[in-house]
Amino acid sequence: MRIEIKFRPAGEGTVLPFNYNYDVYTQIIQKISLVSPELAYDVDSSHVDQFTFSRIMVRKRELIPEKGIRILSDDVSLYFSSSNTELIKAVVEGFVEDPVLRVGEATLMAENVKVLREPRIKERMLFSTLSPVMVRTVKLDGEQMKIWDLYPSDELFFEKLRKVMLTRYLAIFGDMPSDRDFSLEVIKFKPVRIVVKDMYYRGSLMIFRYEGSVEIAKFGYENGFGEKTRYGFGMVKVIDER
Repeated sequence: MRIEIKFRPAGEGTVLPFNYNYDVYTQIIQKISLVSPELAYDVDSSHVDQFTFSRIMVRKRELIPEKGIRILSDDVSLYFSSSNTELIKAVVEGFVEDPVLRVGEATLMAENVKVLREPRIKERMLFSTLSPVMVRTVKLDGEQMKIWDLYPSDELFFEKLRKVMLTRYLAIFGDMPSDRDFSLEVIKFKPVRIVVKDMYYRGSLMIFRYEGSVEIAKFGYENGFGEKTRYGFGMVKVIDER
């Protein structure tokens, strides 16, 4: 299930910081906690990412170097998605109870929350990212093991992505999908770097063709593709090629 939350900037000339993912994550947890502290604790403390969210969508904007994104439009949107309907319900009710979202020094007020129509997920899909897909591995650097963020230009990206998706699917649903085979053809991608809680994460904004397991495609659409989706990575939308 997926929802769109529309926000109105509290003041004219509101500026979003470039790196706001952790602010959004922590406040989503706070909204859930208003409705169900137990659910918020379970989601926050779990090692499994159970949801994803998009970048904050600003239709008219001005980039201010070293500062952020000045909002020029009347409203902005945030998309939130999960296969857990209880989680979606808690987020909606949380924003109804407390509509304020603070991002850096910016204050946004939630004005409308709506459930979006579910697209038909098929064996062949064309997806575009609403937030970057992040996949990592561990490599030996000298005598030390280091975490490396992978891009689609690295063949290991696809192998690690497959393992991540199957691991997350098993952790959330308790069993493996009946069809585990899928492939991605990346049409284009743009590398991005995002700071989350003083750590750098590198991901890829991209358009890709998906082919294979409908179960994994639906899981990716609802919960995000790749890793760290709880921090606003891996959300996709369907592109209609008709």
